[in-house]
Amino acid sequence: MDFFRKKRRQPPQKIGLVLSGGGLRGIGHLGAIKALEERGFRPAMISGASAGAIIGAFYAAGYTIDEMLHIAQEHNLFPATSFRLRASGFVDTRFLTQLFHAHIPGNSFESLQIPLYVAATNLLSGKTEYIDSGPLDEALLASSSVPLMFRPVPRSSAIYYDGGVLDNLPVQPLIDRCDYLIGVHVNAPDTVAPEQLTPIKTLDRIIHLAISQTVARNAARCNLFIEPPAMLQFSIFGKKELLKIYNHVYAYTSEYLAQKA
Repeated sequence: MDFFRKKRRQPPQKIGLVLSGGGLRGIGHLGAIKALEERGFRPAMISGASAGAIIGAFYAAGYTIDEMLHIAQEHNLFPATSFRLRASGFVDTRFLTQLFHAHIPGNSFESLQIPLYVAATNLLSGKTEYIDSGPLDEALLASSSVPLMFRPVPRSSAIYYDGGVLDNLPVQPLIDRCDYLIGVHVNAPDTVAPEQLTPIKTLDRIIHLAISQTVARNAARCNLFIEPPAMLQFSIFGKKELLKIYNHVYAYTSEYLAQKA
């Protein structure tokens, strides 16, 4: 099924949107969604991992792109007071819980306007689980708990870490539930020059190369796959780059969709 080969017919009735993890690069999802909205694509259901799960939750709660950009700019997403020396994780995640509670007071999947599936890695079973009911804050923390950086999240006699560890493009929950599947991946591991590889960027690249095979397999299951290039130029922590990330992904997605039309 290819919407762009149907001579500008209306978008399919039930669109599924899959959003990858990527730290603050996840702001790029807002640019992709904005460009998709301008082409008439509006998801009937969303699946996300890590940052993609958080963006998906806010979008599913009814926030516009501009409102989400404003929230991201107004809040210190990694405040200095959140850093602690702990064996289980050096970032205190209470700032994220407070953010979720302040802006999604219903704090449940059932309170969302769009069905949402959140990928999280069950450390004990070694498998990905897709959460779609119950407390929202707990699921979002589980999905975004980067190993060593964040503490693991206990839930239902299990321990959870970042959903992107095993499935950074979680298409599985939406297969057979939608007519048209759109995937957005904000961690394209492009070729880089040696002088660009600082220690942090080297680790970042190694991680995303390690999970790229799973992403590629899942991307092949999408009817439309959006993967903006040169995303690793942006830090996963650099708030000062938020608008650059948004504009970069918006421009790429707009041009990509125009070329396919």
